[in-house]
Amino acid sequence: MRSSNDQKLGDAIKEMLKLYRLDDKIDEHKLIRSWEQAVGALVARHTKAIYIADRKLFVTIDSAVVRNEVLYVRTKIIKDLNELVGAKVVDELVLR
Repeated sequence: MRSSNDQKLGDAIKEMLKLYRLDDKIDEHKLIRSWEQAVGALVARHTKAIYIADRKLFVTIDSAVVRNEVLYVRTKIIKDLNELVGAKVVDELVLR
């Protein structure tokens, strides 16, 4: 017989992640791993560092030409990355 507080394991894990505020970190990790899919292999090859702080995505690119191209499409990149993750993780892209 099931008690009234039984729930599915997946639901319990999601609840625990939300309780300990780990779901945001998981989304950030997914977004960083989706970088190459969003920008393509060429830009990913020139990307040297990528991290998220305060809802800003900081990206270091070693080529001025590639960095300039990314600047032109940064709003589309932000939109694509957030869609790949399924949540609004970043609001801004900062290039270095």
